[in-house]
Amino acid sequence: MTVQQSTAPRFSVTLVAILLARITLNISYRITYPFLPVIARGLGVDLPLAGLLVTARATGGLASPIFGSLSDGYGRKRMMLAGLALLVAGAAICAMLPLYPAFMAAFVMFGLSKAAYDPTMQAFIGDRVPYERRGQALGIVEFSWASAWLIGVPSTGWLIARTGWQAPFALLAGLGVAGILLIAWLLPRDEPATTAVHRSFQLGTVMRNRNLIAALCMAFFITLANEVTFIVYGAWMESRFSLSVVSLGIASIVIGIAEAIGELGSTVFVDRLGKRRAILAGLVILGISYAVLPALGQKLEWALAGLALLFVSFEFTIVSSFPLISELAPEARATAMSVNVAAMTTARMIGSASGTALFAWVGRLEPNATISVIATAVAFGVLWMFVRERPDRFSKPVRSEEAAQS
Repeated sequence: MTVQQSTAPRFSVTLVAILLARITLNISYRITYPFLPVIARGLGVDLPLAGLLVTARATGGLASPIFGSLSDGYGRKRMMLAGLALLVAGAAICAMLPLYPAFMAAFVMFGLSKAAYDPTMQAFIGDRVPYERRGQALGIVEFSWASAWLIGVPSTGWLIARTGWQAPFALLAGLGVAGILLIAWLLPRDEPATTAVHRSFQLGTVMRNRNLIAALCMAFFITLANEVTFIVYGAWMESRFSLSVVSLGIASIVIGIAEAIGELGSTVFVDRLGKRRAILAGLVILGISYAVLPALGQKLEWALAGLALLFVSFEFTIVSSFPLISELAPEARATAMSVNVAAMTTARMIGSASGTALFAWVGRLEPNATISVIATAVAFGVLWMFVRERPDRFSKPVRSEEAAQS
């Protein structure tokens, strides 16, 4: 992929287009968690069976290495548009067909949409922003995660209460079409690589990079820890405090604000602290957050405060990991970022299935939180012992044809 350093105002406009389109994409993920019980009732299934929809979505995300290699060989813009098109198709199915098999297919499409868009978008930014400032640029785009929550969750609660539980998906399809038009219009056309090494499937290059593999394991356990607890937070809040759909949506604003603070913190501090040091600090606070959350279920205010601390630390940690991983295999950047998406997707798939089943069986949050604490500790250990910010000291990635000729 042709690398271009961009300091022109045009890049700022492009970054805004990427941010707005990704907000829409992330809404399809964010609205599932607090309203999973509502979706289950609408489809006439129990909570564990509804949780399998999230597992199916994660299964679609496992295709991300394929999209990453296509992006490295054939261009970024095309893959980003493909991701948004899959989003529109899945949302349209959910809006029109209130059937469990249809939702299963649609959720796979949601997973494919993220698999195509996210790593390509991260590689696009990595191509154009130096490593010393990349944490700031990726942090700005990752603000779409909190924005999707702050916009999508309250709006979904309002729409469900007044129009019906499928209405948010119809709105999502319309926003997806707008995102396609925005990216097609504003994103510059980048020239794909024409060399054989770049057009080949580059997963082998990534798999031979031991430093990168360790970082991917770290991302897996961070995501697993979050998913096991987050997948049942809506059911926990409903059962613990008897919140209505609208109240749950409003209470979720606290989480959105917390995530925004975490993403803003990463944007401001990760380049200054160093990516690895920032992640280590975030993991310590994250582990403490999981440990104390069940004890805070006595009062709604305490529970919201615990969730806020959890999501500040999680977002700071996971967003700080993206610029670190983006530079561990620069000659196959989109493939590396897509394998990271696959690792995180696998963690979500395992966490969503096991988390909902465990909560339905026990009826308490403590077992889920305990698993989250253990997974966070493993992530800390892997990062501390095996991951470094200077990959040239620990691995020898396969050189691209251009590098060999330079």
